[in-house]
Amino acid sequence: MRFKLILKLSDPLRNILPVNYQFELGSWFYRIINNSEGALYKYLVASGYSQKGEPFRNFVFSHLMVPDRRIEGDRLVIQSQRIGLIFSTIPDESIAPQVAEVFQGNHFLLGDRISQVPFLVEKVELLPEPEFTDKMTFKTLSPLHLTMKMQGRKNELFLSPETSGYARFFYENLHQKYKTLSGHDHPQDPLAGKFKLRSPVTQKGITLQTGNPGQNKLIGYQLRFRLQADPALVRAGYYLGFGEKNHLGFGCCEIL
Repeated sequence: MRFKLILKLSDPLRNILPVNYQFELGSWFYRIINNSEGALYKYLVASGYSQKGEPFRNFVFSHLMVPDRRIEGDRLVIQSQRIGLIFSTIPDESIAPQVAEVFQGNHFLLGDRISQVPFLVEKVELLPEPEFTDKMTFKTLSPLHLTMKMQGRKNELFLSPETSGYARFFYENLHQKYKTLSGHDHPQDPLAGKFKLRSPVTQKGITLQTGNPGQNKLIGYQLRFRLQADPALVRAGYYLGFGEKNHLGFGCCEIL
């Protein structure tokens, strides 16, 4: 299911966020979904989407859609009273009422130790399912992050969509998403899918847990791309995100 959340600033005088807010926003989603007392979490466990005691991470979200804003150093100044946000998860219509209920009317504080913005989730809109075909074009709503492990190297290598062989890692990840939704492997070889760039690639570094001992920087890419693959694979990526670290807000895309 894919939802559009309309967020209202609870206090117009508190309108400054850190530019790097993805980790904090992901933590908010994580807390709400994995609240063991909540109806949504109980449904996810009962339906087998999440093992009891294991956190549910099969979701992705976009960057904040701010119509009027400006950047001042490492701060994002919000000049709109209302902003948008896409949240996407398991495509099961049965969870729609629980998702709407858990988010609707929710008050939360987003930011770091320097500046925070209080928000109210004013509206939760369930978006209709698009028609999926074997050839579709997408635009990233949050950076697409993908890595490759290298022998003798401690840290994984961040992959650019312009890297030779990128499509293989992209489709291997997409096959994992398909298995999450279906419970079984996809019969098609990952190399059968085709990935083509449809725009210049823009690198974007996202710092997680800024100012904390666990601070870490991940590299993602903003782009437009075209996929040629089985519609079931495309559908899995649309709902659960393309690439890696989706529950941290990477790889949310819209159809063009």
